[in-house]
Amino acid sequence: MPKELSSQDLEATRARIGAAAAALYAAKGEGAITIRDIASKLGRSPMGLYRYFADRDEILAYVRADAFDRFSDQLEAAFASGGDAFARARAVGRAYLDFALKNPNAYRLMFDLSPPDEARHPELRRAGRRAGETVTRHVKDLVAAGIVQGDPAVIGNALWAASHGVIVLHLAGRLPAGMNVEDLYFETMRLTFRGARTAPARRNTFPKSATA
Repeated sequence: MPKELSSQDLEATRARIGAAAAALYAAKGEGAITIRDIASKLGRSPMGLYRYFADRDEILAYVRADAFDRFSDQLEAAFASGGDAFARARAVGRAYLDFALKNPNAYRLMFDLSPPDEARHPELRRAGRRAGETVTRHVKDLVAAGIVQGDPAVIGNALWAASHGVIVLHLAGRLPAGMNVEDLYFETMRLTFRGARTAPARRNTFPKSATA
């Protein structure tokens, strides 16, 4: 009869399985994430993994939720570091780019895969919603401060779409030769941001860091 696992042992093993799945994804893409290959990487039997996850989809959901939460942690820390609405927006923009460039495989896991059945994976749904709110919530402060005008949800998602587009082109190797991803990212942010600015705020820009 299998040994009863403590909650700490259970989560530690789930984390190791998730890390193995993430490594396989980084090396060979989504198709490499199979129960058999994960088990082989860990030196375990494939059937043993079902003690920790119901199936492959649950492992993928676990790994993606972890990526979303790490992403949100970084952006929330950046948001908290800003002294005013504009500084918080700059810090979040900087943190978004830094996460994507330092964690490209996690970024792909978050956004490249098809949405799963959310009813089956509530933790992934929670983590994804948290990330969406974290990416855009600083815009509410910008509107309240009179720096931009319009619907915060629309502006926030427009900025998100623009930043995501630059990063996807970079990760796919589709930027023109010699074009720096960081320069293009912040220029894209400035151009997108300019469309929502109120007249008194036109002297503001979207510089590269919270201290720029």
